[in-house]
Amino acid sequence: MINYYTLLFINPEESSLGNGVKGDYNEKIEKYIRCCLTLSESLRVKGLQGLTIITNDSKKIISVANNNFIQSSKVHCVEIPFKTKVPSNIAFSSAHHKLDVFKYFSTLPQSEYSVLLDSDVLCINDEPFVLKKLGEKVKGKSNVAQELPAFIYNISDQQIQAFTAERVCHDKDLLITKAFNEKSFASSALWAGGEYISGSASFYKTLYSACLKLLPTYFENAKTLFHNGDEMIVSCAIEYLLQKKKIAVFDAGLFGIVGRYYDSSTNHVQHIWKYFSKNFLVHLPMDKDFLASYKVSGDVLPDLEKYLQANKTFINATVRSDKQLQSLTKSYYSVRRFIKKITGHGNAPVEY
Repeated sequence: MINYYTLLFINPEESSLGNGVKGDYNEKIEKYIRCCLTLSESLRVKGLQGLTIITNDSKKIISVANNNFIQSSKVHCVEIPFKTKVPSNIAFSSAHHKLDVFKYFSTLPQSEYSVLLDSDVLCINDEPFVLKKLGEKVKGKSNVAQELPAFIYNISDQQIQAFTAERVCHDKDLLITKAFNEKSFASSALWAGGEYISGSASFYKTLYSACLKLLPTYFENAKTLFHNGDEMIVSCAIEYLLQKKKIAVFDAGLFGIVGRYYDSSTNHVQHIWKYFSKNFLVHLPMDKDFLASYKVSGDVLPDLEKYLQANKTFINATVRSDKQLQSLTKSYYSVRRFIKKITGHGNAPVEY
């Protein structure tokens, strides 16, 4: 069967928690917990079984749920051993414990197919065809899941536009050559977004082993890398496994499984919202406040689009690095909105 999980590692000593979230640690972690609960309910609305929260403190999660009048029966937590030693002051410290989650997934029965999501993800459409087919194959069969393909979310284009292919390849090559004793390694700049990864127990066993080999080298060089976090480790591991071990990994983005949408200006050219609205899942890194406060009562897509339009993200999500383009884009759509208003079509969504 297909099971949906998220990681919520609670560590009050962490200094970097809160990408897009304000407040002290307790306020931030409560928002993350409420995001998890919103994600779970959005999955249930689409007929899925909801979300399992992998954590080191299930009591904290249950307490927040109770304070928000959410039935404990709807909150499914699993506490696992967390053995990975991660400095609290490194960026995205808690996210590094995804390695412990990979190890946990590797111990599950081969009849299970595990999907790991970030907490600030929302289910906005029905499960896509490819996942439905996977679910049909694993249902009631003991070993078939290990033969199923693994998926990551490939956001290489975003990283290359933001940091250049040269920088991405340089840092990845550095880690891979040292960690795996490769004399040389030619990275393709492949970058796996951390919001989605799925596969069988055998896939996660292979992935965990590769990540574990990378970890010491990664920590030794962390201060010089363009990015700190699980995405750096997983991206290096996936590319090494693709090139050297010939494992099969597919891009979840191409299959309409997930998309990452920034409710802000970006360092890369971002698709219009209509592109993201067709996905099964959408990752909203800058909208944790909305996700934490949103009460799921039915189809979430109309409510989400109303929120995004109110925030004018259809206008503002342009290229941050090009201020002139951003200014011209805003001016253009200001005129367009005025024309729509005087012609009686001002309520239409603004897209570009």
